[in-house]
Amino acid sequence: MDSINIWQLLAGLSLFLYGMFHLEDALRQLEGRSFKLFLKRHTKNKLSAILNGTLVTGILQSSSIVNLMVLSFVGAGMISMRNALGVVLGANIGGTLNSWLVALLGFKVDLGNATFPIIGLAGIAMVIFKERKNYYHFSRFLFGFGLLFMGLDFMKQSMDAAIHNFNFAPYLNYPRVVFLLIGLLITSVIQTSAATVVIVLSALNASIIPLETAVSVILGAELGTTVKVAIGSIGGIAAKKRVALGNTMFNLVSTLMGYVFLDVIISIIRNIFGIADVLFILVAFQSFINIIGAILF
Repeated sequence: MDSINIWQLLAGLSLFLYGMFHLEDALRQLEGRSFKLFLKRHTKNKLSAILNGTLVTGILQSSSIVNLMVLSFVGAGMISMRNALGVVLGANIGGTLNSWLVALLGFKVDLGNATFPIIGLAGIAMVIFKERKNYYHFSRFLFGFGLLFMGLDFMKQSMDAAIHNFNFAPYLNYPRVVFLLIGLLITSVIQTSAATVVIVLSALNASIIPLETAVSVILGAELGTTVKVAIGSIGGIAAKKRVALGNTMFNLVSTLMGYVFLDVIISIIRNIFGIADVLFILVAFQSFINIIGAILF
């Protein structure tokens, strides 16, 4: 792979992460207090905690935000450890909705030309409405949305070019556990599984890696998401540490389950659910192990 493609990939990843930052922070500023009150009121039992954790994470598009918010609630004594774990389980499920959004809009719908007017108009609106907070944060949300998909388009282009310039075949003979560890390492470093998912989806879309390899990386990414929550529990009360440990145990078990039954689960998704597109199989696999894991826990 030549250096131009590497830098294009990194530029795309940077734009994606920067766009995700604006999108998440704008939502947090717009509805942060509302979501806090919502979670506090609707986590009275395990089932409602899981369902509402899924709902809030699907809206905020970040399981990390919800998990860290829940840790602060536990530390303040607002919700019990048991119900907090329910929200965390739901957040893991809700976090996969971002993968579905990226797979659908980023690869099945051409947003390339649409991103320029979104970024342009949203950027101007951010300047005009700087003193009007709600309009400003909504403009930031749109700005982040545009940057996110512009970055995704950059990564798609770099992957499409890479397949013509680099032979990946020798590296695909490594055991699946190697790719699982790669997913764990990448997500632990950049602290967001969403970025790992888009890199893998880009490579899968360009037919650079097979489906089984892509799934292995995503399984590692699932485990890598526990690092931020574990760090957030440092120095807190015992209940916060137990919630972080519960989150780690959940992801460890669901990752192990997904790894052991990888081929079986892919077969179920293909033959029972009738999903044929490899991009959708990948994100369906991610949703499947999180839903089954939540039911088991």
